[in-house]
Amino acid sequence: MNIEELITALAFTPQVKLNNWDSQMVYSFSDQIGRGNGFTEKQAGVAVRILRRHTTLLSSLIKQDVEKFLENPIYKYPFRKLNNLKMISIIDHDVYSRAIKLEFPYNEELVKSIRKHRDDFSHAAWDPEKKAWIFALTEGAAHFLSKLMRTDEFSCDEEFQNFADQTTVICDHMGEFVPMLALDQGKPVFLNISKNMPDLQSTEILGAVFEARRRGIFTWSEEITAHLDSLGLNENVKKFLQTEADEDLHINCEKTPISCLSAIVEHMSPCLFVIPGGSEFAKLTQAYEFLQTQGILNERISVMFRLDSKIDEKFNIFVKENKLNSPITENTKVVFISSKLPKPVLKSNIKFNAVINMGFGGVHYSIREYVGNHENLIYYTEKKKEKDSQFVLL
Repeated sequence: MNIEELITALAFTPQVKLNNWDSQMVYSFSDQIGRGNGFTEKQAGVAVRILRRHTTLLSSLIKQDVEKFLENPIYKYPFRKLNNLKMISIIDHDVYSRAIKLEFPYNEELVKSIRKHRDDFSHAAWDPEKKAWIFALTEGAAHFLSKLMRTDEFSCDEEFQNFADQTTVICDHMGEFVPMLALDQGKPVFLNISKNMPDLQSTEILGAVFEARRRGIFTWSEEITAHLDSLGLNENVKKFLQTEADEDLHINCEKTPISCLSAIVEHMSPCLFVIPGGSEFAKLTQAYEFLQTQGILNERISVMFRLDSKIDEKFNIFVKENKLNSPITENTKVVFISSKLPKPVLKSNIKFNAVINMGFGGVHYSIREYVGNHENLIYYTEKKKEKDSQFVLL
């Protein structure tokens, strides 16, 4: 019999009483064997010593003298050689085209650190075939892994070194690379933008900040921040401007008048309003009265849904009498939808600069898909229900 078979027999024989240390080692070896992995040379010696302590009982169980198997031990699998390589390299990858491979001898603290920061990477997973951690080739992963080269004596290939050097330069000189809004002799300007981006149209600073946000630029200089602080802006407008692209803004409509959205609607049109089921008339009239104070003409408002006249006829009458049934055009400022995403909205190819969800209630998956990842998503809702809807949390 080979040593692996004897260890397995020892692990699964209830009559054998093992001390704590032997028990931990035997069950660990058994699990390792079950996965088709051989011993290291050191493990093999430990396995034989444990077996020697239980030869009498094992011999009676298998009806053979175990001693003879221990004199000249035979192993089912060849000995494993521990990989002491600590290497970072860039490799080809089926899914990501190019990826980062991290190789190192098992280190529990390092594994914990990778798992702790896993959400910071587009992809980070153990590859059992390569016996390495594989990361998507991103600046975040490169920045994290480059620290290992400085603190844990990792080597790397030339391609990763070049990529890591570029990432470090960008991180150390972020202001020279990140698209941002700044002031040049008191005039707002874009910095670090593509040559293909249209010129900034706004000459007034607050308008420029909103224009930057519409174009996906969420960073501005300290001079811009100081100017915004001096304007005495509505707190909700401040929060909106400070909200990151992947964050949503929640405003409690029970405590805050809808007029708090004035600057947002003024600068972020066209806007999409999502009206909750069950309170369509009340929410529409509230929003309409607000839009009137903003000077938005009826012909620039499109209500893209109707209700069953048996349920709420006054809603349809209100839309008709106020001529809010205009088709979507290049002059449209506000569009209202409710439980489903109407096809005319998609066919119009309109780009909404902000989405305002005015409540809760069931919505079609098409709306969740359409607005779920919008970078300017605002919930003007009852606070007590903010956690009650899957649509709100998306």
